[in-house]
Amino acid sequence: MSKILYTLTDEAPALATYSFLPIVQAFAAKAGVTVETRDISLSGRILAAMSDVLPSDQAAHDALAELGALAKTPDANIVKLPNISASIPQLKAAIAELQGLGFDLPNYPDEPANQVEKELKARYDKVKGSAVNPVLREGNSDRRAPKAVKSYAQ
Repeated sequence: MSKILYTLTDEAPALATYSFLPIVQAFAAKAGVTVETRDISLSGRILAAMSDVLPSDQAAHDALAELGALAKTPDANIVKLPNISASIPQLKAAIAELQGLGFDLPNYPDEPANQVEKELKARYDKVKGSAVNPVLREGNSDRRAPKAVKSYAQ
């Protein structure tokens, strides 16, 4: 059975992201295609980047790495919705929000004082900016319909 991976994001059109999903699922179901979701929101990327320092019940799957590997395959069907290109203030706000929800995350070190803080800053810096687009476009930058979509349509 064919499968589509649908990204959950936190950009301004989050309402559109969540309201469009049932439409995609309804159309896909009629065609015998399953739809699965993957969380590539800023919060999801933070939790994935820090999952080795979090308790096991708070650790998150690195959906962006999974999708990046999948994007390089000819059978990939990924619906990538708009996502946040996080600035440092947005990153800090997301960390604070997650901490407020009980996630045991370290603060973002503005001015690292030692090697541990430098490594922590580097890990956080990987999830800010436009972290998603280069990863997912690596395998599909030509914007043509993937082979799996063409084959299924025929």
